Amino acid sequence: MADTVEVEYIYPPNMLDGDFDEHSGNRHVVVQLLGLSDGTGETNVKKVDLTDLKHPNGSSPARVAVEKIDYHTSGMGATLNFDRTPAKLIARIPSGDNGCIDFRGTGGKVDTGGDGGTGDILLTSDSADAGDTYDITLTLKLKDS
Repeated sequence: MADTVEVEYIYPPNMLDGDFDEHSGNRHVVVQLLGLSDGTGETNVKKVDLTDLKHPNGSSPARVAVEKIDYHTSGMGATLNFDRTPAKLIARIPSGDNGCIDFRGTGGKVDTGGDGGTGDILLTSDSADAGDTYDITLTLKLKDS
């Protein structure tokens, strides 16, 4: 079996189904990550693919800034990284906790790039047992360069 996971774009709505108006001027994206573990856990699973995100001109961003992370975990924790070589830590989400990590006061947790990787956002679950869950909402800002 495998963990049951879902990625839902909260804002703007319809981003992935082609109905999103790419010329609306939006530069923010809110995405919700949901997971229910069967005990196998996740390792470096792509949750946000930069090629799915669009600037107002229709191009994909080169990178994103994570402005805020709201989370609720039951049992397991999670680690979020930018897909780079080496991996760039975004945040560690504690197990069995509710909270908010707010990077807006410092301009966001910005992907600074690297020698390799895509800049996508990856999740690794920590100490996942059957029945453990996470609900993580990311507020992202699209960056031109």
